[in-house]
Amino acid sequence: MTQLDTARHETPASPRSDATREVAVFLGTTFSLLALSTTAGLAEGVDVRHIEDASALGQLSMYGQALFPTIGALVARATTPRGRRAPLGFRRPPARTLAIAWAVGLLPTVLAGVLVWTFGLAGFDGGELGLLAVLGCTVLGLPYVVLALGEDLGWRGLMTTRLAEVAGPRTVVLATGLVWGMFHWPLMLFLGGTPAGTPLWFALTSFTIGTAALGAILASMQLRWGIWPGLVVHAMVNAGLYHVVGPLTTDTEHSGWFAGEVGLFQNLLLVLAAVAWWRFAPLRRTPNGRTAA
Repeated sequence: MTQLDTARHETPASPRSDATREVAVFLGTTFSLLALSTTAGLAEGVDVRHIEDASALGQLSMYGQALFPTIGALVARATTPRGRRAPLGFRRPPARTLAIAWAVGLLPTVLAGVLVWTFGLAGFDGGELGLLAVLGCTVLGLPYVVLALGEDLGWRGLMTTRLAEVAGPRTVVLATGLVWGMFHWPLMLFLGGTPAGTPLWFALTSFTIGTAALGAILASMQLRWGIWPGLVVHAMVNAGLYHVVGPLTTDTEHSGWFAGEVGLFQNLLLVLAAVAWWRFAPLRRTPNGRTAA
């Protein structure tokens, strides 16, 4: 071996190559786990619309998916030298920032519900409106913060942070959001994760666009403030869907096209929110090619 070959062999990987490798290991691990759980769900005959009827293994394979991004992040971190591991963003944000995140998560979801009811595209059952609104907007959102952490530690804490070291703003926000949406595709394609009566092509398209838009907001918040504000947004979108708008909405023949997490109104408003957020808090590309707030 020549001296030049020896020098090349001993030269440590650059921070950029470390970041690229860490993202690749994260994605490989996360999607491998997803493939295994999807296979288990198919073998157990799982229909997520009736998850309570599934076997213990079937339920475990579905609920466990929320932790796959965290497992992927831990595996990816373990493959990166300690000195070159980027922080995941667990810094304490100001209370005002968390209040902004709370509003950003709730407003598109609640407004989507109001529009669906106003235009008669789904029924409205307001018998418990006051109680549902108060609980759904506050304490019922707390469990979703824990659930969101299982996803966001990987998608935002690791992937967004590391991808920002090697790519520009548009690549960062679009890639993290689109891949996050694709992570849910097997659930929708094979395990009944779409509303009854809603075409699969429409559900996949609408959901992916909405998830990409929401992911863009969360990626921007991650780079600006760390992981906690994005967790609040993610949690409040889910709490608004499942504990405010969902219980107040009664299905009609075509309500699946317009209401809920695959509905046109929900995801259109998430796109508008992402555009507004991009104008309010744009990201920039630094001279060394990184993305920063």
